[in-house]
Amino acid sequence: MSFKRIEQKMKEFLINIDEDSNNNSNIEIEDLEKKLGKQLHSDYKKFLAKYGGCSLESRKTNDDVEFDVCYRPIEKDPWMGVNDETQLLESFYGFQTNADNVMDIVDTYSDRCPRNIIPIASSAGGNEICMDIDNEKILFWDHESSHPDKDFFLIANSFEEFILSLVDEPIGTDDNDSDVEIRQRLWKVALWEGQLGIL
Repeated sequence: MSFKRIEQKMKEFLINIDEDSNNNSNIEIEDLEKKLGKQLHSDYKKFLAKYGGCSLESRKTNDDVEFDVCYRPIEKDPWMGVNDETQLLESFYGFQTNADNVMDIVDTYSDRCPRNIIPIASSAGGNEICMDIDNEKILFWDHESSHPDKDFFLIANSFEEFILSLVDEPIGTDDNDSDVEIRQRLWKVALWEGQLGIL
């Protein structure tokens, strides 16, 4: 029943499934579970099989206002401002053949994350949205945390709860921001996302 609620929520957004996604996702899911030595939760497995690696776009975007797809976390992370209630969702990992392959992401962070915590999606600034596969909690991982006791921040108590928290947020800038400040912020984001090969 809960996956039907996830499917219904996903219909609120435009779903861009990566063209490089592997069509044999059930086999890939089994391989991922073997690698982890644990079963993935049912809702997340169904999500991987149906949507794979995807990004979401708001249906509300028009010529006047652009919207981001964000999530509403239970616990604020250090990247959120005092008045922020949401955080940006960039894309979900799947079984595509590019850098967003969940198997490769798990390998990349295996020495930095506890074995029961795996990245499942990306957030702003090179941070990761993770799942604790022992209890299905969804966590924000601050990859630059200077507090060793607090690298993870609770987003949701289950994968379903995480998906149901997704909202459209208008993209806006403070009227006091200068063009230079805006360009500097965009430059930093591009660097964080590894889109610039210079510096």
